[in-house]
Amino acid sequence: AILLDVARGSDDQALEAAADHVRQRFVQGTMDEGVARHIAAAYDQLVAQSSARPQVAVRSSATLEDLPTASFAGQGDTYLNVVGADEVLARVRGCWASLWTGRAVRYRQAQGFDGTSPAMAVIVQAMIPTDVGGVAFSVHPVTGAGEIVVEAAPGLPEAVVQGTAELTRYVIPKSHAGHAPGLPEAGRDLLTPAQIRQLTKAVLDLEQLFGGPQDVEWGFWRGKFYLFQSRPITTADPARAAARAFFTQILPDDDHLWTGGYLNERFPRPVSPLGWSVVGGLTEELALRDPLRYLGYRHADRLPLTKLYRGHPYANAAAFQMFYKVFPDALVPEDAYRYFPDGDTSLRKEAPYPCCLLDPRFILSMLWHFVHEPANWSPLHNYRHWARFVARHQAAMEKIAQRLRESDVGERKLEELWNIVEELQGWNRELLGIHRWSLTAADLTLAILRQLVHESDSLSRLLSGLPNKSVEMDLALYELRENASEDDFQSPPWQDFLARYGHRSFGLDIYYPTFADDPTQVARLLKGLPPTPPDQAARAADCQAAEDEVRAALITRPLGRLRRWAFDRVLALARRYVILREEQRFHWQRALALQRRAFLLIGEELAGEGILAQADDVFFLTIGEIEELVHEGRGEETRRTAAARREEFQRLQREWELAPHLAYPAFLRGNQPLVETVAGAARWRGRAVSPGAARGPARVVLSPHQFDKVRPGDVLITRSTDPGWTPLFGRLAGLIMERGGQLSHGAVVAREYGLPAVAGIPGITAILRDGDEILVDGLTGTVTRLDL
Repeated sequence: AILLDVARGSDDQALEAAADHVRQRFVQGTMDEGVARHIAAAYDQLVAQSSARPQVAVRSSATLEDLPTASFAGQGDTYLNVVGADEVLARVRGCWASLWTGRAVRYRQAQGFDGTSPAMAVIVQAMIPTDVGGVAFSVHPVTGAGEIVVEAAPGLPEAVVQGTAELTRYVIPKSHAGHAPGLPEAGRDLLTPAQIRQLTKAVLDLEQLFGGPQDVEWGFWRGKFYLFQSRPITTADPARAAARAFFTQILPDDDHLWTGGYLNERFPRPVSPLGWSVVGGLTEELALRDPLRYLGYRHADRLPLTKLYRGHPYANAAAFQMFYKVFPDALVPEDAYRYFPDGDTSLRKEAPYPCCLLDPRFILSMLWHFVHEPANWSPLHNYRHWARFVARHQAAMEKIAQRLRESDVGERKLEELWNIVEELQGWNRELLGIHRWSLTAADLTLAILRQLVHESDSLSRLLSGLPNKSVEMDLALYELRENASEDDFQSPPWQDFLARYGHRSFGLDIYYPTFADDPTQVARLLKGLPPTPPDQAARAADCQAAEDEVRAALITRPLGRLRRWAFDRVLALARRYVILREEQRFHWQRALALQRRAFLLIGEELAGEGILAQADDVFFLTIGEIEELVHEGRGEETRRTAAARREEFQRLQREWELAPHLAYPAFLRGNQPLVETVAGAARWRGRAVSPGAARGPARVVLSPHQFDKVRPGDVLITRSTDPGWTPLFGRLAGLIMERGGQLSHGAVVAREYGLPAVAGIPGITAILRDGDEILVDGLTGTVTRLDL
């Protein structure tokens, strides 16, 4: 009891002294004669069965080990190469004593077991002097993906567990387990394809046998395969692993170039599952996959086009390569640079399809669609189609809003609310189906206008001062500031503003509240307004002056009248589509705001029935999952899914706030960011061993004697960690190790603590200095020094 009281305090030296007192009583005490006699007899029996005096391993096995959320990895002692009955007895006492080291007591306290009396069994096993050994996880320990991760080294697996060996690492998709995977050349001398087949099959068999992801110690000795231990992966909670896989999607054999430039303005922060499922599927189908079909691309239905990485949406850059391949350089839209690394739009020419402008399949497919759908795609028709749509859309939104305002939408409330959701989704689909071509028309007319005008200053003046919904709202904000106090949200000026613009928000993710749901967002906008509103009349006059100047200049050039005629027509279309491009979000957000309200009402109903824990859990389910709940209902599984996704979403939010450039890189190659230079920084890449991002001052620690210099919030820089270092982990912001891998003790415990960690950066302890400002990215394995 005294030891537990000390552990609850923060005095590590007092804890070590108290723990050492308890531990010495075990080490120096006398073992029960009957127990000692049985152990000695069992050892003598083992000797009699062996041709030589056997070496044994004496291993701790405490009752609290290998629980679903706590491995207690390395907290109990293990002794190898033990010889003789007396030595075995001494090592058994040592195992019992290891229950009471300071590290073990502190670990139990951190895991919520400080009031639990632990017990210790001891296993004595004949030693297998392996040629090669290691550890295998049946799921990827960082991403949760369906991959078997094997880390191997010459000799005993203990060297891999302790992180002291040079590792060879294999990542094998479960679909390849038991088959002959391609091995890295460096790994062929260590494990053969046949050994990999044998090992991976055994790992899958153990996972099936024990009913969950397994952490397996193994070895090969003289060609024979040995399994030493299998235990649950403590951080592989299925709901959490599924949540992580939802927000960071691992695609098989993914070597695609992914761009964040297409969607980052619409989704500037990590997306909620509901918000992405409402908009993401429509965007992928209507804005990316359909246009590829129009181009005649044969594989349009199979090409992966969007995915999430750390909760941020990305689009496959191959789509934009194909969209723009046949464009002459002069007509490539100015914004297209966002879709290619370094803004290099010439990368579009590397697309395998279409082969050229005269590709027969490309031409015939485009002609067919253009002939059959002129109202959508033709710049001469699209804006008229849009105007008719907006009139119908506004009337429909008013009717739906009225239905949602009614106190009761009928006896079958859930079904009626779901009907509203589906109706609004239908409007979203129609809006995007028209708007995708409006965007194309805006890009194309602006590119042509740029060629006619040449001067970028004139081009910007020609398109300034145009009326649109965003300008209207800006002017309304000034009016609101003049006529109401910043926080009197019930006053008539505020109510009038929110009636007109309350459906707006700072993105397309319906997780985030609208202005009406949270008017404080508008109050913050008011504080940031310049003293005087923009002079729209002056802008309009300058716009007209620019038009007159360009028209006068064009008439003096060769074919001047024709140039001016073309300029007038293109300018008129460009202005229409610039306005339309700006206004579409105003109308789209009106439908999304109503969907947000409908989903929250559905959440209230489901929470009332006990299906969800709380109403806003709907934001952590997809639209398809909510439909199943409405029609079928579910129980605990849905609650666990929502809770795990909420936890992961909140973690990703913290990551994004900490380091946006790491959490939302501009481009990915497969699932790795294309490294971009961080101003004033040095960057290293190692092995990602515990996900998350952290920032803090470096603290280089090479031995336990230096523990006292570690401060809360430090990033620990070390060669490798021993289980005795575990008490430090609760203080740290991040961990960087020169050695070790994803399956070493340090990595396992770091993941349990939620501690971002990177391993495998040789010499980093000599490069970094105490106090260096460090950014650790435990998902990609990068370490950045920020204060150069």
